[in-house]
Parts: sequence; C-alpha cells; structure tokens
Amino acid sequence: MPYQVGLDLGSAGTTVATDRGVTTTRRRCGAPAREIAVALGELARRRGEPPSRVALTHPVTWPHEHLEQLRQDLVDEGRADVLFVPAPHAAAIAFEEDARVPEHGTVAVFDFGATGCDIAVLRKQGVFLLAGLPERVEVGGSYLDDLVAEHVIAKIGTHSRELVRSCAEAKELLGSYPEVRIPYVAENGAGAESGEVREVRLSRLEFEAVVRPVVELTVDVLERVAASAGSGPPDVVLLVGGSSRIPLVAKEIAARLRVPVLRAPDGAAAMGALAEARRLEPEPVEEPAVEVPLPRQEDEKRHLPTTPFIAAGLLALVLGGGWAAHEAMAPRQVMTENTSVRLEAPGTAELPFIE
Repeated sequence: MPYQVGLDLGSAGTTVATDRGVTTTRRRCGAPAREIAVALGELARRRGEPPSRVALTHPVTWPHEHLEQLRQDLVDEGRADVLFVPAPHAAAIAFEEDARVPEHGTVAVFDFGATGCDIAVLRKQGVFLLAGLPERVEVGGSYLDDLVAEHVIAKIGTHSRELVRSCAEAKELLGSYPEVRIPYVAENGAGAESGEVREVRLSRLEFEAVVRPVVELTVDVLERVAASAGSGPPDVVLLVGGSSRIPLVAKEIAARLRVPVLRAPDGAAAMGALAEARRLEPEPVEEPAVEVPLPRQEDEKRHLPTTPFIAAGLLALVLGGGWAAHEAMAPRQVMTENTSVRLEAPGTAELPFIE
C-alpha cells in the first residue's frame, strides 16, 4: 500500500515519520543525501516497497545554492522526487494538527538545536508564510556543553574526555533535576590521591548562571525577528530542538515577550513534513463494491416506451446518485492528539561512577 515519509535531518540524528510513528537514529553518514538514501533504503526493505512521496525539512536560512546542491546530490542518489519543506513551516504544520491557528495568527518557531538556533515568525494566510526576516544564531547545545565543561574543569582542576562527556549528560539532566553529581578521577594535589574517584556537584542555578548570556543572546534575536514581522509579539512561541528543553529558555522568553511558550513534541518537524507529503498525495480510499440488480423482466404489454424525456430523467437520477455516493465516500480528516507529560523533579540525579 502506498505510504509517505517525513524526514528531519538533524546534526546528531535523522528523524523519520511515517503512518506507523516517529523514530530517530544516530547519524551514520557525513553527506546528507547519502544519509537520506540509507534511511529510505532501510524503510523500503522493512515495508516491502519504497515510499510514494518523501518530504524533507531544511533550515529556512539556507541559501538557494545550498538547496540546489542538496537536490542534485539526492538526484545522484536516485531520489529526484524529494519535496523540500522549511523546518519552521513543518513545525507549525505539526502544531496546527493539535491546536488550530486562527487566520492571520502568528507563530514564532524557536529551534534551538545542537549546532545553532534558528528563529522565524510565520503568519497563517491559508497556509503558513514567513513574516519578517528569519535569523540563525551560531550557538547551540554543543557550545553549551563546552561552557559547562569549562566551568566544572575550573572548579576541580582536572580534565578528561570522560569528564567532558559527563558534563554534557549533566546539562541534559539539569532540565529535570535541581542538582547533578558528576564523578571524576582526581589527580595529585589538594589532598587527593592519583586515581581516586570523586564527585563535583552542579546545581541548576549554577548551570543557568553559566549559560544565561547565550540564552539571552538568542532571545534578543527572537525579539528582533518578531519586530521585523511588523505586527507586535507573536501569538505563541513554539520551542523546537534539544537545547530548548533547558527551563531557562522558556522562562526568559515568557518574561520578555509575555506570550504563551509551548514545547513541541519530539519529532514535530518530521511529523509536519509527513503532513505536507500527505497533503500533496492523499491516501487512496478503498471504494466499497456496489451490487447492481439484474434488469426486471416485464410483460411486453406493460413496457413503457423510452422517450427522450424519460431518458433524460433517468440520466439525472443516475448522476445525482453518483454525486451522493461520492460525497459519502469522501475521506474524513483524522485529528491526532499529542500529549506531553511534564515530570516533577524527584531530587538529585547521580551520574554513574567511573570504573
């Protein structure tokens, strides 16, 4: 049976959305076109046939030359039929699947990912259109990881690859816990024996103090993009990307813009791309079989002659019945409800000790 696919090619992983759900896999190929070809090839093997249509998200700030190069690379990989959908549009489309945006309403998409923060304001005019000038801030989650690692290393006076990885994990945990204890291997000095495993505490307040300048920078850009739209603050700010889970991000945006701030579910951009692929290629509706009765045998004496007027009346009845059947079999819109759950922080998180 034909099926459609929505793809969101992130810096850390590829998110694939189909009628069977959303999955994210770690990036394995350096070239985006090759990564897409691999993902679609695996999907075709599992489903027994390739998808009938593929929609791929891309940053709205990408230059035309970049998009054309990616399109050519996809053609070289045998995928000339991929539809390009700007990432903020895809996120807004997925958002509207659950919450209807009024006509002329505005949605600001704040996509804070691993390598940067893409910000755009969209206005609904039948479809979502760009309002104002989108911008990209070249700081993302990886940069925040480095800031946290530098802060912790300065506190304990030691450095290791394991410690840097633990700091990145601690940053993720501080979105749910007020404090994280990070293990590390101590070096000689400060009363510690070489090789001794110790731990350093990192609180959420301490973490927010470290990353606040970067968060404030991104919110400054959000205010500038919203001002360029020319209609006051947006109706809602939609948070996308892993780094937007940091509680300080939503707190700072709400304090500055004084508008609702909502966290998009994971895979929202891929789901929006899937919705766009479905819109351009509606799934076929299986038509029920209709049994036509055999002609009734009548006596020749009771048989009425078929005049042109009677034939015209019969044709009108047939056409009217066919239109009614068409309206009855028209596909109904299916509403999908996504529910996000907010977990209360139970206490202090502990990263595992280093063996």
